[in-house]
Amino acid sequence: NLIKKSREQQLTVGKDIGIISYNETPLKEILLDGITTISTDHEQMGRTAAELINENKRAVIKNPFTLIKRKSL
Repeated sequence: NLIKKSREQQLTVGKDIGIISYNETPLKEILLDGITTISTDHEQMGRTAAELINENKRAVIKNPFTLIKRKSL
């Protein structure tokens, strides 16, 4: 919807407006020559969750994330 609205208002993504999206997907890699994404490390999250479950622990843990900057900014 955001891309559609920007086109309706004749705004150029990456110049007039910027787009940042959550979670990397193959589509975001090619849409508009690339949408910038912020994505958590799902594998690490799974390993940490499994470790906490196996050790019967509760904790607040910061999970690493990645910023992939593309032409949408």
